[in-house]
Amino acid sequence: MGATVREQTAAKVAGMAADLTDEAICLAWMATEGKPATRESALVRGWLMDELNKRLGDDLFDEWLVDVDADGNGVSPLAYLAA
Repeated sequence: MGATVREQTAAKVAGMAADLTDEAICLAWMATEGKPATRESALVRGWLMDELNKRLGDDLFDEWLVDVDADGNGVSPLAYLAA
């Protein structure tokens, strides 16, 4: 895949992610939690994280990344988006 195609794809995905509601992006993120790591899942999680970082800002994004539930699992970013 050439650099131009990659850039076009990234721009298209960023636009699609920006169109998602907060709830939809959080559901998409949580659907990837605990799944086996594949190249595809890493790409999707990266795209979702980029959009979450835009919506949360750096400080809340960092807080969310380190937050865990009582079992040590990652938490949904929805509570941070509602803050």
